[in-house]
Amino acid sequence: MNITEEGFSAYIDLFYSTLDTTASQYLREDLRDKLLHLSLLPARIVGYVSTQYGVAIEYEPANSTSITVRKGSARVEDLLVQAPSRLSSTGPMIRIARKNIGLYGPTLSGAFPFRLVGKDASVTIADATFEAGAWKRIIQYAEVFGNRLRDNWSPEKAVSRAKDEILAALVEAKRAEEKHLSINEYIDTFKKKTVLVLGDYDEQGLQRLHGIRKALEPLAYEPILIKDIPDHPHYDLRQKVIAVAAISRFVVIDDSSKSGHLLEVELCKQSNWVTILLRAGGAVGSWMTAGASHHSNVILEKPYDIRFPQIAVAEAVDWAENKLRELKTKFDNTYPWRKH
Repeated sequence: MNITEEGFSAYIDLFYSTLDTTASQYLREDLRDKLLHLSLLPARIVGYVSTQYGVAIEYEPANSTSITVRKGSARVEDLLVQAPSRLSSTGPMIRIARKNIGLYGPTLSGAFPFRLVGKDASVTIADATFEAGAWKRIIQYAEVFGNRLRDNWSPEKAVSRAKDEILAALVEAKRAEEKHLSINEYIDTFKKKTVLVLGDYDEQGLQRLHGIRKALEPLAYEPILIKDIPDHPHYDLRQKVIAVAAISRFVVIDDSSKSGHLLEVELCKQSNWVTILLRAGGAVGSWMTAGASHHSNVILEKPYDIRFPQIAVAEAVDWAENKLRELKTKFDNTYPWRKH
């Protein structure tokens, strides 16, 4: 079943009411305006629901916030872009087949600007100008998704995604406080170096995790363990991993024993996060994770000496940074606006 016009309107309304209520409950006032979706308000929020393919949410600055949803039979890109019909058959200039792609500040001229490919493709558009001849469309901020299934826009998803933003902000605020920095100073200096460290939390597992964390710190990273993440607002482990991994540079997993991190490895695969699987003495924690790198070029499997994790960690970090540079170069070459 696909989302309806009424269902999408209810989703947007619940997302914002949850975001506002939870932010007021858990975040200091000076941090609330830094939340991405609250910072867009007040706005005229326009939802687009296609009966053919996709949904989108656009934000236009306004004196007060309102929500309207438009439904149409054209693809969601056409509903959002509102280009002359003759442009639909020209291009697209860009095909987007992955999720969480960003179009920030581009000017795309002469053809239909973009098309999503596949159910899971999504793109965020900010300060974009699309034009052809006398036609011009400026989008200040919009999010476009290929997935229009009702389950993906359920009330539960609205609440979960709103709390994801709150949890990420709580993590950053806590880390800034620990370093006696303002949130702006922390974001400017440390956020880019956050590394999520996952693994077993029994006595031996914690010893390994602390060893890995100590090996990362001299390399100027900010390693964070799941147990360091605030428990509010009422998150289960899976939700915490998703929220924090999304703001991390890469993920390190101690895959030396059987534990709950088996689920976390699967989340890393699904999300294409740059991930390092470290194994004490080379022993595989589970056959479920063995060979994970065979099917993904953003996963590294590496043995390490529990007594001297620094050597393996340093080598693994070099691999991760090289992989991140490689991905940046590929995306820069794929998306021409990223070269500027």
